[in-house]
Amino acid sequence: MKFPIIILLGLSPLLAAFTPTLTRLEPAGGQRGTELEIHFYGERLSGIDKPLFYQSGLTLSAIEIKDAQHAVAKLSIAPDAPLGEHALRLTGPGGLTELGTFWVGQFPNVSEIEPNATFENAQRVELNSTVLGIAENEDEDYFVCTLQKGQRLSVELEAMRLGRTFFDATLHVLDPQKNELALCDDSPLLRNDPWISLIAPVAGDYRILVHAAAYEGSKQCHYRLHLGTFTRPTAVFPSGGKPGETINFTFLGDPTGPFQQTFTLPLEPTASYPVFPIIDGLSAPSPLYLRVSPLESNSVTAATSNGQLSSASPTPPIPCAVHGTMEQKNTSQWFSFTATKDQNLRLRVVARALRSPLDSILSLHQPDGKSLAFNDDQGSPDSLINWTCPADGSYFLQVRDQLKRGGPDFSYRLEIDLKSPALSASLPTVERIKSQLDKTFPIPLGNRYATVIQLTRENTNCAALFQASDLPAGVTLQSPAIPNSITSFPVVLEASADAPLAASLHAFSLHSSGISPELSGPLIDTIHLVDVNNEGAYHSVRLARIATAVTRPAPFHVDLIPPSVPIVKNGTLPLQVHVTRDPGFTEKITVRFLWSPPGISGPVSLDLPPEQSNLAYELNASADAAPADWQVCVLAEANTPEGPVVVSSALCPLKVAEPYLTMSLDIAATEQGKVAAMLAKIEIARPFPSPASVELMGLPAGVTCPPQNLTHEQTELTFPLAVAADAKIGKFSGIFCRVLVPENGSQVLHHTALNSTLRIDAASSAPAPEKPIAPQATTTNPAKPLSRLEQLRQQSKVNGPP
Repeated sequence: MKFPIIILLGLSPLLAAFTPTLTRLEPAGGQRGTELEIHFYGERLSGIDKPLFYQSGLTLSAIEIKDAQHAVAKLSIAPDAPLGEHALRLTGPGGLTELGTFWVGQFPNVSEIEPNATFENAQRVELNSTVLGIAENEDEDYFVCTLQKGQRLSVELEAMRLGRTFFDATLHVLDPQKNELALCDDSPLLRNDPWISLIAPVAGDYRILVHAAAYEGSKQCHYRLHLGTFTRPTAVFPSGGKPGETINFTFLGDPTGPFQQTFTLPLEPTASYPVFPIIDGLSAPSPLYLRVSPLESNSVTAATSNGQLSSASPTPPIPCAVHGTMEQKNTSQWFSFTATKDQNLRLRVVARALRSPLDSILSLHQPDGKSLAFNDDQGSPDSLINWTCPADGSYFLQVRDQLKRGGPDFSYRLEIDLKSPALSASLPTVERIKSQLDKTFPIPLGNRYATVIQLTRENTNCAALFQASDLPAGVTLQSPAIPNSITSFPVVLEASADAPLAASLHAFSLHSSGISPELSGPLIDTIHLVDVNNEGAYHSVRLARIATAVTRPAPFHVDLIPPSVPIVKNGTLPLQVHVTRDPGFTEKITVRFLWSPPGISGPVSLDLPPEQSNLAYELNASADAAPADWQVCVLAEANTPEGPVVVSSALCPLKVAEPYLTMSLDIAATEQGKVAAMLAKIEIARPFPSPASVELMGLPAGVTCPPQNLTHEQTELTFPLAVAADAKIGKFSGIFCRVLVPENGSQVLHHTALNSTLRIDAASSAPAPEKPIAPQATTTNPAKPLSRLEQLRQQSKVNGPP
């Protein structure tokens, strides 16, 4: 997309603030084919110079920076701009803002005018308008329009979907006599946003009432109220089709009755394809959704009698799909299919995913009716059964509603598909209530940026490669090979010193490695615009392209020094981090390890004071750390006078290895003031040329032991313990061996013999001088050792009573 010239007000790109933020835009939407003034609010906006739109239809021009928190521009909405939500970001030399959304509608916008809090003071609005309003605390907003008898009135609210805040809105329609004709809070069609569509029973003025549920609104509770004579169906039948098909669909749920319209489906499969029905030139404000899939399908009409297993409707040969509607309450629908032994099948109902009110229950049966499997929902209100066919034959599926409800718009799609391998990627949510954190790729000029990619495998355990379809000029991607043992991995993007400052949207994908045929899957990022702790996401946006930008230079670089030795299981390794600062830059820099291989851990972050350029980031390996050659990196972040900036090191090799040796310590016991010893048994896994140094760690206060040397030929090692007279008494079980094995001019640090035990008793009283013991006859058999009690008794007999 070409963008018009932007007014920068003389600001140099090298002075633009880092990391601009966008908190809101006003207004939240506009009418097709119009131009309006739009206001952007946030922080560090002084350098923004361009928008990034994820869809066509919008253009921005004449950006004027009011101050660092406010910018104004002209927004042009094309006459054919797609209706609904448009995602956008602002960009500049300093980086990329958070995602914002702008809603395109078909009607002229009207601002709410107070006072309109009573039936009598309702604000008059012409039909086929969109009202921009705010539902404040304990606020009621009344609007009035005139209808003829038999005229359709449809009202639909965009509230939660605006992505501003948690705004659970309620909608009412009242007739001229103040009787409530309809009320809506939530609905399957729009989820947390309400809608109403009805036929006016009499001519007159009708009121529309908007308020927050429980009247808990706020100044952040903005809404867009579409009010008019447009159609508002609630379901479409059939619920999908094959790519490229042209189908005459029936739209259900409109108060005037069903109607048909023809649509051509896209050429690529998609789980949720939007269609907007149009009557008399007016479109429904929001779409209905279709599933586009290559599965062969048929439809079950209302006239089909398949309410019993014995009258089950046959499906096409699998893989296949069937479209149905649960029109009556307290009913179910049965389907028969043929499967062969060992077929791995996925049986699922697609209903709520397409905004149907059906809350499905799916059950699988043998011909005699015996149940083989059952599912209510599988991570969503839709049912899913993964099943391996035990024998060739016919099988039966029953579909019903959880609460035995039904209606003409209770449409669904039943799919019987072979379980096939698939790959997909996503960006992780770093903080639950800050789902936009680290969801863009801002790369400082001549520097690097890194992120973590999450990988999802279905029905495969393949290795994979991560790739970009294209990248900004001067940008390269560093991505390690992804073994089949991990589900997340780091990638680094680097911008050359001569890369042009620019921002654009780019697609990334995963590709299988080592299997045929090759699998591939896209990177899809989900941003939760409204997310409430312990409740989950209320409105989200899915993005197939990631905003990537080359930004102004950062005032520092960070590098990881490749370690010359591996980290071993139950060992530690100090990774050396070096930071290069620009002259005069003296801010604190925070360093954090971006991603850890399995079994590797370290500090969450470390701070590098202004006077330092180096630090040791100590990694720890658990006993089950995965031996392999890994690639790791660190992020470095600083708050500069122009805002926060993040850079990354390059990927650095990290080898995780088996230990050279393991040790076990025998339990030892001694008394205060005595010399004791602990014996270690040694198992050498692989030889080492020079002696290792072994130190006993975790000794209690008052106990010392000098380091010992160890060669790879030894099987035992004795540690001499010096126990002070005032050494702490007790049983100590945190003792272990710290072993330093020399390698490549450095040392491999082992921790072994973990949780060994030393007992220290109180010093016993000094015994009286012993008298000679009478000689005893010797025997050819060795004497049985006497217990301590027996020794004292014999001594008493010899010495006499005290």
